[in-house]
Amino acid sequence: MPRKLPDPRVIFALVLVLSGYGVAIRDVRLMAGLLLLSLICAAAVGVGFSRLFGSLRRLWQAAVAIALIQSIFAPSGEVLLALGNIPLLTVGGLLKGLLVLFRLALFITGGAMFTPYTQRALIQAMVQIRLPSEAAYMVSIGVRFIPQMREELKDSLTALQLRGVVIKKLRLKKRLSLYSYLLLPAVAASLQNARELAMSMEMRAFRAMRERTSYYTLSLRRGDIAMLCAIFLLATGLAAAMIMF
Repeated sequence: MPRKLPDPRVIFALVLVLSGYGVAIRDVRLMAGLLLLSLICAAAVGVGFSRLFGSLRRLWQAAVAIALIQSIFAPSGEVLLALGNIPLLTVGGLLKGLLVLFRLALFITGGAMFTPYTQRALIQAMVQIRLPSEAAYMVSIGVRFIPQMREELKDSLTALQLRGVVIKKLRLKKRLSLYSYLLLPAVAASLQNARELAMSMEMRAFRAMRERTSYYTLSLRRGDIAMLCAIFLLATGLAAAMIMF
């Protein structure tokens, strides 16, 4: 792990504060400010924004759908677009859609803050904040298998396309049945990898001792302590802002 990166425990505390207030905040202005702050923190950590913005571009569809549903079934505020007497888009629905958009973007940005760190550093950080080592390894293994399963599905879809199958032209029923067939080998491969990993951990006497020691340990520097104090002040300021707004 590069020396310039903050301690992973600092990032855990920052993401906990950002995501916690991201769920609690109901004001669009506060949520927009919180998202901007998270983007600044992600840039300071060294997150690659090209991949991050690629993930954020897909969120607008969910925001538009929520804005339309909220405007039709629970209209509030001025009507911006209507079909006869049926409101299609209202100010309240638009604000709800923006709130959901900012909240999802905040969660994705918070998760991206962990990408500059190695898996070993994240496991050690979870262990040193008194999280059981078994739970820390379970989280790390789960994060490892998600992209692996995605690659298995991508390879299966590529193999179908090479055989001349155009999935977009299939009917919905055939498309769903095709996806179910593709999902089975991906799940089977993941289960086989999980079994081999479990056997490997048993051969290395995982959980043989109640207490585990680690040669690689994390230590807080002065800059990390200053960041923790800033995070505490941020949490206090957000609580005051929620009370004011």
